[in-house]
Amino acid sequence: MSWRGRAGWSRYPRIILTCWRAAVATELEYRLNFVTGALLSLFWMGWAAAGVAVYFQFAGELVGWTYPELVVVIGLFFTMNGVRQAFLQPNLDAMTEHVRRGTLDFLLTKPVDAQLLVSLRHLYVGNLLDPFLGLGVVAAGVVASGHGMSVVDLAAFVLMFVVAVLVLYALVVALMAVSIRLNGSEEVGQVSFGLVELTRFPVDLYRDPLRTAMTVVPVVLLTTLPAQAVLGRISATSVVVAAGAAAVAVAGASLLWRRALRGYTGASS
Repeated sequence: MSWRGRAGWSRYPRIILTCWRAAVATELEYRLNFVTGALLSLFWMGWAAAGVAVYFQFAGELVGWTYPELVVVIGLFFTMNGVRQAFLQPNLDAMTEHVRRGTLDFLLTKPVDAQLLVSLRHLYVGNLLDPFLGLGVVAAGVVASGHGMSVVDLAAFVLMFVVAVLVLYALVVALMAVSIRLNGSEEVGQVSFGLVELTRFPVDLYRDPLRTAMTVVPVVLLTTLPAQAVLGRISATSVVVAAGAAAVAVAGASLLWRRALRGYTGASS
């Protein structure tokens, strides 16, 4: 059976984990940086939660969101931003370097799927704790909100969290395709930061046309809908539509990637 068959695909988790172990071993040589990064993340999470509290000094809720519920969204923002910084952004940054220097040719000749290798090979340990710290903030917000969490709510949240990660991954893969088209433009990396930054607050807090644009992209899937799921405020229809949107996003990003590679001329051009 070829490497593209079932036996070939079974190698990918092992290949990615090997790359990640090497990254962790390298980064942990500088343990002080790792600890400092975790402490800074805790500081910014606390600062963000304290800053939002100002808006609730004279009101019990803001466009239908109470303060504890908004803390849930903030926690999800730091979770998703941590996923981006630890697992995705290092690969997007490396991609622009590969295109500019012509080293992408070397990766494309490997007997593995180029998209998975390029998009998941690198790991930045400095933000590795951020997703877990963010989920801790989510849990604190849920407890403070007084919402009980049923098994159905938990299942919906887990599904919506997976949807959010897939949408974020699709966004980065699409930006990698754009990077190939733009010959490794460094500005591409700022796009992922800007889009994730928009998810710091629920989409309801934004006015049209930005709110509509965030729904169409669909950035709304990164924090707002997962927060609604964990708070028991999401419908079954929304969960199904969100799962379908994530599948379409991943498929569309992969299509953009393949088309970009067909137009890639390599270092010899």
